[in-house]
Amino acid sequence: MDDLITFMGYHWLQVEDGLITVGINENGLEEFSELLGLDLPSEGEEVAADEVCGELETDQGPLNIYSPVEGKILEVNDALVENPALIQEDCYGDGWLLRIEPADPDDLDNLSQATSSEED
Repeated sequence: MDDLITFMGYHWLQVEDGLITVGINENGLEEFSELLGLDLPSEGEEVAADEVCGELETDQGPLNIYSPVEGKILEVNDALVENPALIQEDCYGDGWLLRIEPADPDDLDNLSQATSSEED
């Protein structure tokens, strides 16, 4: 997927219609072989930029999920509660974690500019 932004090394972000979808990329998935559970924020919860807002429980220990911006959790992927393995099966599709509505729409532009220079 060409329009993905890498964040914190192991998160992927997709900006679409003013929302940010967050997931774990293949680099993050290489760190563990088994996903034991997850703890995601609640819909409507406020999150702070660059702060932990959730956690994946893995066989190698916890993997923190960070929010790329200050904002509100608009949606969490409920399918992952039933089947956390979706993250490993389809990390860029059905395995997305959460969607955030930024408090400041300018943060979307800042994300795009900051990460375009990080791409290989």
